[in-house]
Amino acid sequence: MALEGTFKDFHIADILQLIGLQRKSGMLTLEGEEDTLSLTFQDGAVVWVQSTRVPWEQRLAGPLLARGLLKPAQLQEALDLQKESGKKLPTILAEKGYLQKKEWETILLQEVTEAAYRPFRWTSGRYRFVSQPTVDPPEGRVGPLSAESVLMEGIRRVDEWPMIQERVPSTAMVFKVGSRATKLTPRNIEPGEVKMLDLVDGKRTVQELTDASALGEFEAMRSLASLVGAGAIAPVGPIPVAVAPVEAPEIRPAPSLPARAPAGPPVWLPRLVWALIAAWLVALLLLLRVEPLGLFPLSPARAASLDRVRVARAQADLDEFTRDVDRYLAATGAYPASLDVLATLDRALGRRLQDPWGHPYQVRWSENGASVISGGPDGRVGTPDDLSGGDA
Repeated sequence: MALEGTFKDFHIADILQLIGLQRKSGMLTLEGEEDTLSLTFQDGAVVWVQSTRVPWEQRLAGPLLARGLLKPAQLQEALDLQKESGKKLPTILAEKGYLQKKEWETILLQEVTEAAYRPFRWTSGRYRFVSQPTVDPPEGRVGPLSAESVLMEGIRRVDEWPMIQERVPSTAMVFKVGSRATKLTPRNIEPGEVKMLDLVDGKRTVQELTDASALGEFEAMRSLASLVGAGAIAPVGPIPVAVAPVEAPEIRPAPSLPARAPAGPPVWLPRLVWALIAAWLVALLLLLRVEPLGLFPLSPARAASLDRVRVARAQADLDEFTRDVDRYLAATGAYPASLDVLATLDRALGRRLQDPWGHPYQVRWSENGASVISGGPDGRVGTPDDLSGGDA
């Protein structure tokens, strides 16, 4: 089996669905503007990811140093020995007693997994899948990560990434603790946010904070974005941007005026501006089906592809809810009045009480008992695109 094309014709979500459903083994190469990744599949599951941008041994040096697991002198000594002996870096570090093999493998697994989700954020690129009877990655193995789990997590990250990028547009940014940080407590923010708040010192960049956090790129960035939104941290100095500088307008001398005290903008003005920007972004995404900032319009093919993935994600939620309802009935002898009842029994359910389109899942009763349904893409129950637990 050979499959080749561009993301405009066939989205990464569709590729993963095809490989997972057919339980294929082989190599999927994804070529984007920022990187080229090779995903190795065995029986429809990811067992290795290789990046051509930076070798894993070089990429792992940052997290190892940032977390204090390795000293700069120890790393340099190991790199010098690697040039002489040709041995792998983790082998040398273990032989010298500088780093346990388990610590290396833990960080490697996290970095490899993060790389598997990055292509979901790419807006353009090419892909090529070559089927193979068997695979044996020489660098090692991870997982296996099922294609379905990678697909679901990738779509979740796509949904949240615009908010992250809006608040933390560059990994070169430096943050300091803001005035509202003292109002936050571990009880009202997530553990990842607590950890990132502890790391923010006004000196380290976002990349250095991510490396030191052990949370992974996405969770660390998401936690920083949440802290920015809460006013707990604020950027230090000008925000780095990756766009060409705008030419400064010609400055003409102003006529002399009597000196007066400078008048700053009203306190409420920045909040109003941010509220208008947020409303504009939501309107673009939900009504016009354009990605935030309007830079990359969703092509019909990609929009249809994302809808198919969201349908699959919603169907998986509904099937699990159906099983939860059956277990609740067996335990209590009655059907739950709402999904909130299930959420109180299992706090993990609280994150998925809404379908991928942002509409709440609903419980409906009939002569045959209770069923959990979603209004589908249009959000209206009773239309042809409705979904329910147990649908094929």
